[in-house]
Amino acid sequence: MSLGDRIAPQMVYGLLQKVAMTAAPDLMMQSGIAQFEQHAGSLTPSQRQAVDTWLPRLKPDGSAASTAAGSRGAMGMAIDTVDVMRKGNSESLISFYAAGIGVMFLLFSVSGASGSLLDEVDNGTLDRVLSTRVGMTGLLTGKWVFIALTGMLQLTVMFLWGKVAFGLDLFHHLPGFAVMTAFTAAAAAGFGLLLATLARTRAQLSGMGTIVILTMSSLGGSMFPRFLMSENMQKLGLLTFNAWALDGYLKVFWRDAPIWQLWPQLLVLAVLTGVFLGLARTFAWRWETA
Repeated sequence: MSLGDRIAPQMVYGLLQKVAMTAAPDLMMQSGIAQFEQHAGSLTPSQRQAVDTWLPRLKPDGSAASTAAGSRGAMGMAIDTVDVMRKGNSESLISFYAAGIGVMFLLFSVSGASGSLLDEVDNGTLDRVLSTRVGMTGLLTGKWVFIALTGMLQLTVMFLWGKVAFGLDLFHHLPGFAVMTAFTAAAAAGFGLLLATLARTRAQLSGMGTIVILTMSSLGGSMFPRFLMSENMQKLGLLTFNAWALDGYLKVFWRDAPIWQLWPQLLVLAVLTGVFLGLARTFAWRWETA
């Protein structure tokens, strides 16, 4: 059990006790008197008369005080601690970590694979390709398809490892997993090509890619759950690729959502794919004019 699990019930009980004391002081007084009589003996007639005189004054409307039994019932309420991270399927934590780590390392992989474009610039292959009918658009499209298929294979291997080693219920979520993996890999491949067309050298691509990917992963929830962040940080995380990919995978594995409920995440990933590829094609123009 984590430290938060030990502290949270006590904090909630303290807050409930504060509300009970301020909202129903007569009940608290009756409860205290009942405990006193249990351990120290019954009140004397004069003490009982004094208590009966003060109790009505504690009520906001001046009505008669409630009974001690009602107080014990109010303050004896049980606090049910629910582990949010494990609510639902027992492998929900595994699915969360598989998706978070899988998406983050997918971005690193596509960034490295897209660097082949820079290698072709250095060895002169790009000039020969551009002199053919393939053109820059055809070249980027071919690389995007290849990198996207490689990314799909990588995500599949990672989730299969989660199934074999940690018991992730993958086969019962195959349709949703397949759709999310296809859209995620497609968007990630476009992002990798965008980084490659922005960079001038392999070293520049590596440094820039590491900073951007780690920043996106930290804000998007790959390193730390977004639902445990502040509200402002959660909204900021929606600006990252990781957040939408992770939300889609969690809908599939955590909430058992059908495919049609994935449309917000799929729509955003599809739009990001188009934006990334469009920007990559724009920045690649410099090689055609060189």
